[in-house]
Amino acid sequence: MRRSLVSLALASLLVTAGPAVSAQNVASPVTDTVTLTLSAEEWVKTETALVTLVVDLAGNGNSGTVRNDVLKAVAGIADRADWRIIALNPQSDSAGLERWQALLQARLPENQLASLGDRAKKASKPGQQVRVDNMAFDPTLAETEATRAILRDKIYTQVNAELKRLNDAFPGRTYRVGMIQFGDVNSISVSGYRKSEMMVAAAPSAPMADALPGVQDKLEMNARITFSVFATP
Repeated sequence: MRRSLVSLALASLLVTAGPAVSAQNVASPVTDTVTLTLSAEEWVKTETALVTLVVDLAGNGNSGTVRNDVLKAVAGIADRADWRIIALNPQSDSAGLERWQALLQARLPENQLASLGDRAKKASKPGQQVRVDNMAFDPTLAETEATRAILRDKIYTQVNAELKRLNDAFPGRTYRVGMIQFGDVNSISVSGYRKSEMMVAAAPSAPMADALPGVQDKLEMNARITFSVFATP
């Protein structure tokens, strides 16, 4: 009786140990992959230009009163412009008189750019000089992100087309999208020149407010795509 119980215990151990030993011999499934890079490009539609003004003031006011004077000086230069002071620096001339220089920025629509230089001159007077320092047709973050979304949609369309082409080329194997890795978005040069180079060439000595209205950026997006399928023996 004792020998029978020992035999049954040994048999039970062999049965439970058997699957664990066989599981170690099971090979991991092999995956076949196809990797390629896709690209798309799109224009960024910029509705406004970022304009920078410089205001030079003579006086002995404190920064609080000078700030108000600066905002009054530029109030009539552009309709409904939200001018923001980005720098306000005190200076002293050779005679020891106190002066202030302010930098302001606002985004303006294209139809207000043509006469901006003349309006700045009209806003100037003795002890108060206003001039256009720079104008950049750089898109806003919202405009850039909207274009990025368009580029991703274009790449997704290409991915679906490539996936269908791949499965048609290898009948009986069902590839799927294993990974989409988007790369950096690059700004493409226009007509062989960067936008900044075009603006400098167009107005080397004139205010930038009269240079190249309607200039736009073109963005290019790259993505690395991996298609995968379990290999068949």
